Amino acid sequence: MARPANFHTHLVDRLGRLIVAGEIGVDGTLPREDELVARFVVSRTVIREATKTLQALGLITTGPRVGSRIQPLTSWRLLDPLVMDWITDADMARGLERDLLELRGMIEPAAASFAAERGSDAQIAAITEALETMVSAPSKAEHEAADFRFHEAILEASGNILLLQLKPILHAVLKASFRLSMHDHERALASIAIHRRVADAIVARRPAEARARMVELLHVAQEDIHQGPPRLVQAGISRTTTKKAQETLDARNRRKMDPART
Repeated sequence: MARPANFHTHLVDRLGRLIVAGEIGVDGTLPREDELVARFVVSRTVIREATKTLQALGLITTGPRVGSRIQPLTSWRLLDPLVMDWITDADMARGLERDLLELRGMIEPAAASFAAERGSDAQIAAITEALETMVSAPSKAEHEAADFRFHEAILEASGNILLLQLKPILHAVLKASFRLSMHDHERALASIAIHRRVADAIVARRPAEARARMVELLHVAQEDIHQGPPRLVQAGISRTTTKKAQETLDARNRRKMDPART
């Protein structure tokens, strides 16, 4: 039998994903406690602990006689990796694409510069190793995992303990960015050249160049996002179906992005 903590973790993840996807609480409130008990087959204690966690993450607020109400996106702890993961998997990241790129632009060029200046030989070797793993990755998933490691290795080489604390946040932000930009393995492979220029500048111990090359890398990511995924019509998906899906997504994002909604 699973431990209670596992019930709690599982329920938090289920409820969080349902809330973010707009599949529960569409009227602004969570179902009553007894309804959640029946739906998820857990105890009231597990329900209460899960709602406390969701409240701490900013997704809901609770009060006497009003139950648990869904909070607007502006109240969510967006930099929590769990919340960002839900947002990414619910395809809501596109509504945050500008903010994601701006956050990366604040963190990663500085980290690359510091890595070139302060990184140890072993830390810089970890960056180049991640790059070579990207080059030889046989699939998009393995390429993406190596890409995560490349950017995390740069943070580790920065020598800034506060930047190191951002690794979980950066991982979640990178996942959202990758979902928007790396639409196929071929496009992922095309990004290797700019990653190599970043790595070369760090290996050569040229901080200003490393910063500039990381800025270029982020520009490439932005262009990939704006270029969009491959044409769905060619894959046998009609324009009408695609348009309806986008309209549904837009409607959900507007509901979540409205700071005035209570």
